[in-house]
Amino acid sequence: MNLNQLKLNKKFQALLYQNTLVCTKDNFDVKQDELNFLGNNEKGIVFIVSDPNSKFLDDSQWEFFNNLLNACGLTVADIALINFYHTAVSYDKIKQQLSASILLAFGVNSKQLDLSFAIPAFQIQNYNGQTIMLCPSLAEIQTNKELKKQLWLCLQKIFNIQKQK
Repeated sequence: MNLNQLKLNKKFQALLYQNTLVCTKDNFDVKQDELNFLGNNEKGIVFIVSDPNSKFLDDSQWEFFNNLLNACGLTVADIALINFYHTAVSYDKIKQQLSASILLAFGVNSKQLDLSFAIPAFQIQNYNGQTIMLCPSLAEIQTNKELKKQLWLCLQKIFNIQKQK
């Protein structure tokens, strides 16, 4: 093999030629492959939302989401929160980069996540050693008492939360 036959992957090319004089749409940013999420992902629990108006969640949805975390005994340090609207991500990428044991998606369907099968809302699905649940958007759940009840019943099962008497 001579030098003319040597093929470099895009990450190596980006590192090798990081100070280019010409910028084209084909330039490759090394950090482009990294997921943009909020939290420390200490427990491998990934929440996906889809909000076009906020980086992650607006104030009212954030308060609701934070109450959900507290009810499940979680903090932002335990989870990774991804806004699918700004960071469209596939199931495989989440699995590879975040080692998720639990994946909860709000307002994002299985086709958008590139799953090879459909999951109805509020159905707890075990797949590849992970627990996956898809739900309506946080905004819908926040304003609908029945959806809140369904979500809470599922969260109790997923996180093994004992019902209070």
